[in-house]
Amino acid sequence: MAKRDYYEVLGVPKAASPDEVKSAYRKLARQYHPDVAKEDPKAAEAKFKEISEAYEVLADPQKRRDYDQRGFAGVENDFGPGGFTWQNFTHAGDLEDLLGANPLFQQLFGSFMGTASMGRPPGRGGDVEVAVRLPLRAAVDGAHPTLEVPVVGPCPDCHGNGAKDGTALEVCPECGGSGQIRRTRSRGYTQFITVGQCPTCRGTGRKILERCPTCHGTGRQRTVEHIEVTVPPGMEDGGVLRVAGHGGPGIDGEPAGDLYVQVLFEPSDHIRRDGTEAFTETGVPLAVALLGGTVTVRTIDGEAELKVPAGTQPETQFRLRGLGFPRFRGGARGDLVVTAHVEIPRSLTGREKDLLREALGPGAPAAAPKRESFFRRRS
Repeated sequence: MAKRDYYEVLGVPKAASPDEVKSAYRKLARQYHPDVAKEDPKAAEAKFKEISEAYEVLADPQKRRDYDQRGFAGVENDFGPGGFTWQNFTHAGDLEDLLGANPLFQQLFGSFMGTASMGRPPGRGGDVEVAVRLPLRAAVDGAHPTLEVPVVGPCPDCHGNGAKDGTALEVCPECGGSGQIRRTRSRGYTQFITVGQCPTCRGTGRKILERCPTCHGTGRQRTVEHIEVTVPPGMEDGGVLRVAGHGGPGIDGEPAGDLYVQVLFEPSDHIRRDGTEAFTETGVPLAVALLGGTVTVRTIDGEAELKVPAGTQPETQFRLRGLGFPRFRGGARGDLVVTAHVEIPRSLTGREKDLLREALGPGAPAAAPKRESFFRRRS
């Protein structure tokens, strides 16, 4: 398949500034990384590699000049015979600020492009972040959901070496087993000699004779693990739990990464949460507000009876002790604050009006005089 113009790949004009090129790449990197993209993982991987190759060229002033002058031929010597590989990508640092705030991106970019370039411990498994949605009641009782966690680990069929059935590898013919390639480039009267990692064997010095059909020679396979986690009572909405050792598996016996679980609670139609306190509203009939009585209130635990004293004013707030949310990891529960909305009837019978005037005393408005019929006045 013919390669696309690098500017077209990143969606920037040829006159784009370095900052515009960088911004376009970062946006596409968030969208097309295989472990977060919504499309097919293989298609996303190809797209992610394509945009990274384009950025590798356009982010480097010299490579960009060579490309602008000679097209793909101007940069073919910057990559190996097989073309661009992740070992040629030198701009992983431009993504580091994406990693610090989000363990998920730290694991994804680090594991996909190589842990050494991201400044992570060699061989340590990548961190994984997932989200779980729970009913609001779980913030009171806690929960033990079982999560499906995607991880990238060694292929079980080739044991991680990428060769069919884990067979032996031959010496890489490109670097002679040294894992390094020596390149010479001439610019005018000056000759540049560089020594870099072999793109064919990626520095291992070995070449796969027959690729593993399971992982297609990558030595890695995406799997899904089922892990039960404990969400303690009092967990805040959007809070994150760290489950040590349940992230991506390590390499060569190194420890596994960690699992980060973001807990999200389903919103309630009648309960609002603020820390350990819960808030709700209820209607109070006028007669109950005037004479006193009880009304039913919806709480996190179900329904409860609220005693309304005589003479309750509109928008009065009542506090039901111990019916709110607990502190994190248990402890005493907060209160439920109930706002009372006094319900004023839209119409009253004549008898009800008379009784109300009698109850209100001299200050009550007098009854409106009765109007004579239009036909009676004319007669």
